[in-house]
Amino acid sequence: MTDTPAYPRFSWRDLRWARIRDVFDERRRLLALLRFGHPRTLAGLCVTVVATVAAAPLTAIFAHHVVAAMSAPPDGMALVWPVAGFAATMLVRQVAEIIARALKASASQRIDGVVRSRVRRIALSPDRIAHLEDPEFHDVAVRAGDQGNTWRVRSPGSAAVGQLEITARTLSAVAMTVVLAAYFPVLAVALLALSVLIRSITRRQWMHLESVKDAATPERRKVDFWADLAAGPEAGKEVRLFGLAGWVSERRLAAHRAWEAHHWQTRRRVLRSQKATFLLAALCAGLALLVPGLAAWAGELSIAELSACLVAAWGIFSISVLGVESYDIDYGKTAVAALRTLEGLTGADRHAHQESAYLPAFPHAPLVRFEDVSFHYPGAAAPVLRGLNLTVRPGERLAIVGGSGAGKTTLVKLLASLYEPTAGRITADGTDLRSLDATAWRRGMTALFQDFIHYPLTARDNITLAAPEAAGTGDEKLLELVRTGGAQPVLDRLESGLDTELWRTGSDGRDLSGGQWQKLAVIRALHAVQHGRRLVILDEPTAHLDVKAEAQFHEQVIGSVGDASVVLISHRLSTVRPADRIVLLQDGRITEEGSHDDLMTLGGEYARLFRLQASRFHEPGDAEHEGMEDAR
Repeated sequence: MTDTPAYPRFSWRDLRWARIRDVFDERRRLLALLRFGHPRTLAGLCVTVVATVAAAPLTAIFAHHVVAAMSAPPDGMALVWPVAGFAATMLVRQVAEIIARALKASASQRIDGVVRSRVRRIALSPDRIAHLEDPEFHDVAVRAGDQGNTWRVRSPGSAAVGQLEITARTLSAVAMTVVLAAYFPVLAVALLALSVLIRSITRRQWMHLESVKDAATPERRKVDFWADLAAGPEAGKEVRLFGLAGWVSERRLAAHRAWEAHHWQTRRRVLRSQKATFLLAALCAGLALLVPGLAAWAGELSIAELSACLVAAWGIFSISVLGVESYDIDYGKTAVAALRTLEGLTGADRHAHQESAYLPAFPHAPLVRFEDVSFHYPGAAAPVLRGLNLTVRPGERLAIVGGSGAGKTTLVKLLASLYEPTAGRITADGTDLRSLDATAWRRGMTALFQDFIHYPLTARDNITLAAPEAAGTGDEKLLELVRTGGAQPVLDRLESGLDTELWRTGSDGRDLSGGQWQKLAVIRALHAVQHGRRLVILDEPTAHLDVKAEAQFHEQVIGSVGDASVVLISHRLSTVRPADRIVLLQDGRITEEGSHDDLMTLGGEYARLFRLQASRFHEPGDAEHEGMEDAR
């Protein structure tokens, strides 16, 4: 768990000009977010602020005139206008607050929408995916996109409108200070300063709770994990089959307690630290009553003037109250700060404007070389790849095999330019991939990853998304691809054919089995090849297929890619046997290379693994050769 922040204590260094300037700049940036709201909404908010600020001193002034009229000899007309003015001022203030509440909600939602769009752009903008696997990025992204999970709302929009409300309240308090200063200048300044000090101390203590909760973001992710495990469909079978329901619930509760433990400890400490603010509040109330009261007692102040002073003092005190908008600001500014941090973590536009050094689509399959390539994941104890040298020849069927953790998937991610090598380089027709526009490079390749996405769209969309530039492909070509890839039985079971919605929770949708989804994903790859992809990556393409479908895979699928290069990763060695060349990856290095027959003749690790897998398909007394043939 991240170290929790220290309990805040007052320091005179907090009053330094640099600190005050930083706070002012922070609040100014919050107000600047209002520009993302609708212009009419912003104009309406400005009108409500002006009405609220103007109503403050007018309330004190009209209170003075009402009491003066009541204290004078009876004169109905002399009393009507002050009372009408006082009532009108209160009415305008109430109406302004009601209208402002609706306008603030609208502005807040619009601002939040803009910020969430920005978070999505930041996550999607980098050409690589290393940031998506960075725990720090996840923690900051959660904060930037947090919309609140308790009674409060934490968002940039709520912070912006909250800052607008605090600004209006501050201006109102200053206006009341001016009214009181007409009678007691020193008292007015003292009450304003003490009220601001009360607010500062209270805010410092209670907002410390937010930083404590932010520090526990990794623990919160654990809570979310156990909650999803309990309620989600993915783990439903195992949870019930193994009788884990009670255990999962207990783990979720334990994670929640670990997340909240320091928060509640700090909350108790804050509650015990309210003595100072209570004493300051009592001092303010005593001064506000005593000073004008003694002056009135001595005949230096009329009853009407005393009323104006008391109303003005009450208006000054309002700035000391820590309202909900204060929480909105401090919670929401955390999201704004996280957004800025997020931009720094990703360098979102780092690759956005590079000139493409390669054609958007390959005119032919490229010659790809890995030259002394090493790769080390951040924070990992050891590199995944170590000085790897490999060539992918144009039109070649290259198979990469090896045990789990050998670096096979990392290798193809480097090939797809999803990562950059830690050392060495990867070239395409002699050009370093680092100098190429990653988007243009990927337009010439397609991939079928082991954890491919099940899009909640139609069967047609699930196929054509692999080549979005080829929109409007006719059904005849798609159906031909379906037949070529051996997925016709899958399509025949769909009520609306290519137009069937593949979505497990849709009322009109259908979900597919793992093998059916994989066949559809294979068609997706073939569709991309048909539209110009000349480098095909297949990562465990037969993982969900039965033996018969696996046997048909090479004949129906790999045989249909034409002159495209194929990089095939598989744990099933019978799948890779027909490849032109097979490389065995161990500990991040290529230890064996050649055709299937060459490697079997070599009698190394590949031959041992192949015999081990082939033994599952024949009886102990059968000849080894027959077992290998069956393994086909």
